[in-house]
Amino acid sequence: MSAKAVYVFEPTGIDLIDRRAHQPKPGTRVVKVQPAGCPRSGTMGHAWVADATTNQFYGIVLTRSLRRVAR
Repeated sequence: MSAKAVYVFEPTGIDLIDRRAHQPKPGTRVVKVQPAGCPRSGTMGHAWVADATTNQFYGIVLTRSLRRVAR
């Protein structure tokens, strides 16, 4: 099993303008996840994310708001 890529959430576009309570705070390290029955991450420029440390599910964000962290 390979490790998931880690991203830093840096809100842009609608993630910045229309902040939601379920979104991670700016600077939070997240991983992309795939909830059952949901469109695949990357569809229409969005991705499902969870906290990289605790696996707390946050929801959907723009892929442009995710900056990959070098390991």
